[in-house]
Amino acid sequence: MTNFDRENNNKKFTDFQFSMFEEFPDDYEVYMDKLITILDKSLAIFQIPEDEKIITPTMVNNYVKFKVIPPPNKKKYSKIHMRYLFVIGVLKSVLSIGEVATLIQRQMEEYPLEIAFNFFVIELANALKVTFGDRDFALANSEKEKTPLSKLVRSALLSFANKIYVKYYLHKAD
Repeated sequence: MTNFDRENNNKKFTDFQFSMFEEFPDDYEVYMDKLITILDKSLAIFQIPEDEKIITPTMVNNYVKFKVIPPPNKKKYSKIHMRYLFVIGVLKSVLSIGEVATLIQRQMEEYPLEIAFNFFVIELANALKVTFGDRDFALANSEKEKTPLSKLVRSALLSFANKIYVKYYLHKAD
């Protein structure tokens, strides 16, 4: 892979941005098939071909069953479900589902859902920029509030970004 190819590939990661919590309408409700389609598109950048799918209907049903996410309302999923499942889809590759649930629970105890989710989205974008860009890893936490919880979330996201980086370039080398 040439440097130009690597720069172009890195750019898709450094430019990645998921929508903020408030960018979905409050009355947003979809059935499982549409939910999975939206999540597949949103998380496709992180899908490594030989890995299992990031989110499947069976996984969603299990997350509801084990109370990791709230149950749907009349088989419809809201923007809250979308946000939970986006977080789970990202973190489940570096943490067990129990650890993901614990991290979400701690975030929810500390912050309202909207603030916790927006922090997650911003920090995911930062972790990808640090990992796939030319930034120094030491800058990942340099200008941000440092609480034990914020450091925990950032560390999980840096772990995720680094795992994606390694797997992506190992796969591309084939």
